[in-house]
Amino acid sequence: MIPPSHDLNAFAGRIVFCLWTGPEIMSDARMRALWTIFRNTGCGVAFITQETVVEWVKPDAPLHPAWPYLSSTHKADYLRCYLMHHYGGGYTDIKSTSKRWGPFFDLLAQPTAEGPEKMALGYQELAHGIPHVTGDFGDLLRRSHKELIGLCAFIFKKGTPLTAAWLARTEALLDQKLDALRRHPAIHPLDQTGVLRPDGQPSPYPLRWAELLGEIFHPLTYEMRQHLLLAPIEPSFASYR
Repeated sequence: MIPPSHDLNAFAGRIVFCLWTGPEIMSDARMRALWTIFRNTGCGVAFITQETVVEWVKPDAPLHPAWPYLSSTHKADYLRCYLMHHYGGGYTDIKSTSKRWGPFFDLLAQPTAEGPEKMALGYQELAHGIPHVTGDFGDLLRRSHKELIGLCAFIFKKGTPLTAAWLARTEALLDQKLDALRRHPAIHPLDQTGVLRPDGQPSPYPLRWAELLGEIFHPLTYEMRQHLLLAPIEPSFASYR
């Protein structure tokens, strides 16, 4: 595992970030999946936990003030955006992978002979992977899914207009929700608006399940789809919990 104090340039930017942002104990299936990331990607792996996240925060770019109030899931949603903008490199959910990531980094690093610069690489999204954007625009996104990348594994160049817009939209949403989050912080890792809590009451936590990630990521990547590369980088989606 890469210590945050390490000179990341030694890895030529080929870092794969994995996140476990809450106090929950990782299941055996997750532990096995994490091991496949270390073993198979062929890249440096930065495994960030709630104890070590502070070591990755840039002094001139603190985490949003909403951070302490987010669910573990939404912390991971926010942090992958923060890391891709400030560090770049790869990100994967903790799901089993058998793939070497070197060729994917090579592909994104290739100079663009013609057309717009490529800023990110990911696997082709599925139509049913975009259920959270509704109306005519949601239908357009689902029809366009073959041009879009998925949320669970990708590589981004750091500090691009794409990552800047992603982080700006994410933090603008958190600005809007900050007062409500202070009043109604998450009480479990999967908290979301309206979900039934253990007492049988709907949660007042003010973020929908996909509001901080998919509802921002998919419209943005559609807008900037000419800057995306598609490649089969996806992990296994079977039995990962």
